[in-house]
Amino acid sequence: MIAKIQPDDCDFKPYRISVSELADFLGVDKNSAYRECRKITKSLLTRVLEIYEPDRLLQTSWVSSAEYVNGSGIVNLSFDPLLKPYLLKLKGNFTSCKLEMLLSFKSQYTMRMYTLLKQYGWRKEREIELHEIREILGLRKDLYTEYSNFKLNVLLPTQKELSEKSDLTFEFDEIKNGRRVGAIRFLISPKPASAPLLPSDETHDDRTFTPEPSAVDRLSDLSVQDLLLLVPQQHRNKKTVFTALEVFSKRHGFDYVKRNILYSNAKADKSYAGFLNNALKADWGYDWDLEHNALPKNKALEVWERNGFASSREYDNFMYKKQMANYGLVIE
Repeated sequence: MIAKIQPDDCDFKPYRISVSELADFLGVDKNSAYRECRKITKSLLTRVLEIYEPDRLLQTSWVSSAEYVNGSGIVNLSFDPLLKPYLLKLKGNFTSCKLEMLLSFKSQYTMRMYTLLKQYGWRKEREIELHEIREILGLRKDLYTEYSNFKLNVLLPTQKELSEKSDLTFEFDEIKNGRRVGAIRFLISPKPASAPLLPSDETHDDRTFTPEPSAVDRLSDLSVQDLLLLVPQQHRNKKTVFTALEVFSKRHGFDYVKRNILYSNAKADKSYAGFLNNALKADWGYDWDLEHNALPKNKALEVWERNGFASSREYDNFMYKKQMANYGLVIE
């Protein structure tokens, strides 16, 4: 909704949200999205937002109404009018691309850490008392009370996720008061511009792609070969698929791309290449991978299950093709 505010808007209007597009964006089943969306918007109507200012405290809801148009798959949402001075003055700076990045964060602490550091990103450095960091991140007083636990469960994971997904990175120094860490000095730096987003034009999905010699050299990287073997046979020669594997494996690593390929294999219903590209951009396979690899009680997972395959036969076939690829043989 925020991303739909235009720079010249002087007032709020109902913002149209497609339930189908929302399901695609969040990587959830469309049928589930239709069932749950009304519950979610009803809950949103009751969620209280508190805005602190020097002379007052404003308590309001994010949205004032949610209207469903029967049979359209559309919900019209309206911001509470009291939010005008806070949201309209953004003047379109909250782009949908930036929101996609923020929503890709898996940890609530990453979102808050990003907001904190972004305010001071161009100052390069900021020192913050440890108790103040805990308050900003919304940590309960009884949670991660020892600094070692705070560092392991909050500080290092947020550092890793920001480095992977955001437009800034940070290093940190521990400032000690005696023998205890009393403050953190953040060394903040902007990340170099990432590679441009892959084309989303689905009209090219059915085009086959024969790599140029230079591309063949790059394809010799074993990890890319392995990833290609995970893709269904009929999609391996598509340019968008090849480019996606190459770009995202360099950017995020083998396991990141693998889980999103396996997720796409299980969930894609129409355009495989388009679905895979969107999954890689937003890491749709993250939660799916966690659930898929969760150990059932009293049952050890088979090797093919641990590696995300649907059956032992599928896993054996993959391993056979991988071994043949090592010998320079391509098995169809």
